[in-house]
Amino acid sequence: MNIEIANRLLELRKKNGLSQDELAAKLGISRQSVSKWERAEASPDTDNLICLAKIYGVSLDELLSNDQTVEEISEEVKEQAEAKEAKEECPGHKFNPCEEKVENSWTEVGGIIIGGLYLAYLVVYLVLGFTVADFWAYGWPGFILPPAIGSIFTAIGRKKFTEFLLPVVCAYLYCQLGMSIDFWHPGWVIFFAIPVFYMVFGPIDTYFEKKRNN
Repeated sequence: MNIEIANRLLELRKKNGLSQDELAAKLGISRQSVSKWERAEASPDTDNLICLAKIYGVSLDELLSNDQTVEEISEEVKEQAEAKEAKEECPGHKFNPCEEKVENSWTEVGGIIIGGLYLAYLVVYLVLGFTVADFWAYGWPGFILPPAIGSIFTAIGRKKFTEFLLPVVCAYLYCQLGMSIDFWHPGWVIFFAIPVFYMVFGPIDTYFEKKRNN
């Protein structure tokens, strides 16, 4: 894609107050696809171009107009195809070197771990429920913890601290401490960690995302 058009897509997105994640959700695509458009590494297909024009309230001509000649456009398309081929052949990474596939790999690992933890804890819960007094009553919070553990891998794949499900961890700790040692009060102060976490790591995620986009 022409860098001029890529910059226009970036400016229009910011002008409309949309993050890359929000725009991707509207289009039903990944954030990485939006990022590649705005870095001139890929081009939206026809359907996405039409959707972008409607979202931004502009015509397709306004969205795509540029001063390039036919020869320049042809050369640019050729260069992009060569760059894409070089990326796909890039060795030395545990997963596919394409960023989107790496993210998906981490997410898949997280999903497998969540399923494994649920199954393992179900066995533990049933065994201890029949053998340890009152475990039926105070052992159930363990079932809300696996998604939080799985979110660690999602956070790594998407390179965003805020993908970690800290609220789930806080809920688990509050329930577990409350039922185990009657720490309901002042145990509720645990939940103050949630806004602090997002206030600290939200700007950090935004900074690194902008750095990657640039």
